[in-house]
Amino acid sequence: MSRPWYEIAFGAHYPALYRHRDQAEAVRAVDAVARCVPLRNERVLDLGCGAGRHLEPLRAHGAEPVGMDLSPHLLAEARRTGAAAPLLRGDWTRIPLRDGSCGAVLSLFTAFGYGDDPAQRRMVAEVARVLRGGGRWCLDYLNPRAVRRELADPPPPRRRELEGFRVTETRRLDGDRSRVLKTVAVERPGAEPLTYTESVALLELSELDALAAAAGLARTAALGGYDGAPLDPDVSPRWLLVYGKEAAA
Repeated sequence: MSRPWYEIAFGAHYPALYRHRDQAEAVRAVDAVARCVPLRNERVLDLGCGAGRHLEPLRAHGAEPVGMDLSPHLLAEARRTGAAAPLLRGDWTRIPLRDGSCGAVLSLFTAFGYGDDPAQRRMVAEVARVLRGGGRWCLDYLNPRAVRRELADPPPPRRRELEGFRVTETRRLDGDRSRVLKTVAVERPGAEPLTYTESVALLELSELDALAAAAGLARTAALGGYDGAPLDPDVSPRWLLVYGKEAAA
């Protein structure tokens, strides 16, 4: 397939694959974000909003949420389920919002690391551009150290039956252990099989800090999961990293 994997993976089948990422988890994630990112009365961009499950929890914290995603399927699902927030379709490296128009930008559920290094730099630069002075970017990221340990010996394929889909997922590291790869094969009655390989960068804390610094952002807080625990880069289940843009003088 000539299209990037992230233009294929987030299709109509995607919500069934991640049914366990439910509204209760979305509430926990936003509650964790609210511990270290001011949300009340702020315009908050949920970058990679998917089907919009974080939008109402953001509103409950007093934010004015805006959702953005590349997937027309997931945005349609957000509209179908009644997301009461503006929804934008766009490429994360070209955010269709004005400079300094957001008090916070959220990248939740590992909505980062999909493209190559230049694309990642462009995305962070765009996040910094749309943040106002004093604004915050919250990056919810996988723990790359835990992923490398887990996949040192690649596990067998995982097979699931989901709402009329048969799914086989195979996870592994790439050759230099800098990316995690997951090949997903979807079989659907009466439809052509669908196969794609997700590829997500495994960036260390220092690399993420450097990407942010190049865009004029500095880390202001970090959590080690949705429970609000302190960050332990070796064992924390998630890395919730907060980067701030310096307020105007």
